[in-house]
Amino acid sequence: MTGRKLSKVLALGLAALLVAGLCGLAGAADKYPSREIELMIPWSAGGATDAAFRAFLPVLPKYLPAPVIIVNRPGGGAVPGYTEAMKKKPDGYYCLAWITASLTKIHMSQVPYETTTFDPVIMLVNSPCWILVPASSPFKNLKDLIAAAKAKPGQVTMGNAGAGGGTHIIALAFEKAAGVQFNHVPHKGGGPTVVATVGAHVDAANLSPPEGVSQLEAGQLRCLAVFSEKRMKEFPDVPTAKEQGVDFVLGQWRGLAVPKGTPADRVKVLHDAFKAAMEDPELQKVAKQAGIYLEYKSTEDFRKHIASEDAFYKKLIMDNKLGTRYK
Repeated sequence: MTGRKLSKVLALGLAALLVAGLCGLAGAADKYPSREIELMIPWSAGGATDAAFRAFLPVLPKYLPAPVIIVNRPGGGAVPGYTEAMKKKPDGYYCLAWITASLTKIHMSQVPYETTTFDPVIMLVNSPCWILVPASSPFKNLKDLIAAAKAKPGQVTMGNAGAGGGTHIIALAFEKAAGVQFNHVPHKGGGPTVVATVGAHVDAANLSPPEGVSQLEAGQLRCLAVFSEKRMKEFPDVPTAKEQGVDFVLGQWRGLAVPKGTPADRVKVLHDAFKAAMEDPELQKVAKQAGIYLEYKSTEDFRKHIASEDAFYKKLIMDNKLGTRYK
């Protein structure tokens, strides 16, 4: 073989290797997920939503070949966090917590997003709300709290995880059902609300598990009532509101969403990984210990659930003349 022919063969060989290498890189780049995924929670660390999602982190690596990194963006009733999320690229590398409070805020005040601004992925948790008081509280049951609120309208303080959020709206709805008026005190998430309640900075707080579970077990808090149809298995000594004369049942659900337009195949990857984690015995054990009530809904069922809940809370807020959006 002449030098000229050899050079030509080598050049063709190098070109083929280069093309193969570029194709390989393109294939690697197209494989999802190939880098970390950010999960934005628009509430502080330590709250129920934060705790629920953090429970998934040790288990998810079994089913998702990339780490999920939680980023907390607390404050402003979650509006700043969701407003930031609206600007994120819909590529599957950014997702967000989408919960009851996400909807209630929309109807309590004018915000730059709607229930359809983000695409649902999966529903993960559904927890009843409960009324917690400091261990030193004079209120021994729900009737004591109601009697005090009736005796001093607007003076008994009721903490919540954020103005216009789920725990706030549910407390307002309970207020109507019980025929009382509280002084509602908002905080930047469930974690700070628990701290304020333990420190007796508020008379009571409306929260949902796992918020307050460890403090209840440690004797720092006491639960007056749970807003569920039946008593919780984990807390069989805590009576329902219905048992104490107030026909009221309401709680909070939590799920995962992504920026609108995220490719369906990537949504499916996220859905399947979180669903597998939900079914993992390791997570189920942790959830039971932490008071996290797992409840699954598929992407489509979650979408329908959000639409139904949106209509429910819109009517609740309008009928009770709550917030400022419809005034």
